[in-house]
Amino acid sequence: MKKTLLFAALLLGSLSQLNAQCVIGAACTPSAQGYCTVPAENTNLPNGMANVAYSSDIQFTLGTSVGGFATITDATILSVTGLPSGFAYTTNPTNGNFPGGSSACMQITGTTATAGTYSVAASFSVNTSFSPTTQTLTWYLTIDAATGIQSYSQSSNMFVSPNPVSSELMISSASHIGKIQIIDALGKVVMTADANYSTQTKIQVGDLAKGVYFIQVSDGSNLMTRKFIKE
Repeated sequence: MKKTLLFAALLLGSLSQLNAQCVIGAACTPSAQGYCTVPAENTNLPNGMANVAYSSDIQFTLGTSVGGFATITDATILSVTGLPSGFAYTTNPTNGNFPGGSSACMQITGTTATAGTYSVAASFSVNTSFSPTTQTLTWYLTIDAATGIQSYSQSSNMFVSPNPVSSELMISSASHIGKIQIIDALGKVVMTADANYSTQTKIQVGDLAKGVYFIQVSDGSNLMTRKFIKE
């Protein structure tokens, strides 16, 4: 019986991982090197917090040529290294391959108990009319030490943008948005609002101090939480 339950738990976990997939966003403008990413390579990903579920997407756009002389056929995301323990990644397309002149994305998710800064490196194979080559792109992910918030879960049905934000935060959800709370990294409620059960609303956060916050939304029966960074 215990073996059956364990197998079922592993199966459900695997199915959940398969279902976790990013949405390919608007294309950026490739550089002379033939590609671009959002966030840009060699920059910071949104911070995470120890013992709190994390999710962040990276968008890739592939050009049609390199330096104007080699045509790009396609690229494939081969592997990602440097992730914290307990983290994983998925790609869209699921096989990691996308042709020249198109876009792809990668979603990083997981929960870790270990704070620190991690160098996350994605390796690609790129086929061109000149010759095949490989490319490694790097980002930096900081996991902050756990504080008073450890029990808020994230929901794929709610989106906040821009993130990081300086003044106006847009919230949209497939569910109706009711009561809203903004919670700082110490677990203190620093702002409240009511969207009157609309599916989209804006909140002015310009007066908040710089740092990591959680926005918690009630749709009347469920709580949805997202993390954002005030810059």
